[in-house]
Amino acid sequence: MAFRKQPKPTAKDMIRMISAIAIQVEQLKEHVFNGDKALDEYMKMKGDKEDFIKFLEKNYKKPEDDKNNKEIKDK
Repeated sequence: MAFRKQPKPTAKDMIRMISAIAIQVEQLKEHVFNGDKALDEYMKMKGDKEDFIKFLEKNYKKPEDDKNNKEIKDK
């Protein structure tokens, strides 16, 4: 069973792929920004922004508290 070797992508192909990825990243950044903005406006409307921040601090660990990160730093 013989497999045909795939041709390497050309510089033009690589530029096209990188451009497509860049567009996707920009769309994702815009989506995250709009979601963050909407959440902030909702918290302002409800008037409980400080309570929400306290809730997050209480219920979510900071990355330096992550056990896996400590194990990696120890190695």
